[in-house]
Amino acid sequence: MNREFENYTNKVLMRIGVNGKKAKQIREDIYNSLMEKQQSTGESDPYILMGDPKEVAEEFRENLGIENVGHMNSYDYFHGYEYVSERKVFGVPLVHVVAGRIGVAKGVIAVGPVSIGVISIGAISVGLLSIGALALGLLFGFGGFAISGLMSAGGFALSAVVSFGGFAAAKCFAMGGFAAADIAMGGITKGVVSVFRQSGTGTYVFQSPVKIDEVMNAIKHVYPDMGKFALSIIEFFCRGFQG
Repeated sequence: MNREFENYTNKVLMRIGVNGKKAKQIREDIYNSLMEKQQSTGESDPYILMGDPKEVAEEFRENLGIENVGHMNSYDYFHGYEYVSERKVFGVPLVHVVAGRIGVAKGVIAVGPVSIGVISIGAISVGLLSIGALALGLLFGFGGFAISGLMSAGGFALSAVVSFGGFAAAKCFAMGGFAAADIAMGGITKGVVSVFRQSGTGTYVFQSPVKIDEVMNAIKHVYPDMGKFALSIIEFFCRGFQG
């Protein structure tokens, strides 16, 4: 069986929105048509032989009287579903969704097993804002394993600025079961300012319950130029170690 023809046929079928005997019949029609055209022209590219899968699917849907496919049916789930918005931003789809199969989603908003986008959601996710089992975010990362430039949160969280997680490490502030940063708060901590429940190391070390004024004075000594808003957020988290 021609793998390229099979993949092309799947792409057409997932856009038609039928299953059962009808899907099987259409699959055979498309595949046989590709084989016949290949034999008569010598061309092996299914896109050249039949055109854009979306346009082929539209033709089938018109012939079948299907006006809209607004859901993922059982065929889509087992054989794959893909949605690519017609609207694009700088040549990239505004929305790209891949589900029910292995694939890469690329768009301003990308959702899929592997996703790459400004807002990216997937098992493996890369973007400005990333959410996934493995999340790599230029600004924000949220997931089981999260790495970002600004803020990360997850089971294992690494960031250049702020991290929250079971294991949290960052340059400025980290909070978690194990936390390592200039300002570290958690069960076990390592930092310049270290606020802990079980154990901690650092220049300024505070064990819960803490006196907030003492902790905040130490933080201001380490970061004398830190803004009031950032200080107020850290103070909020520090209150969790009062009792």
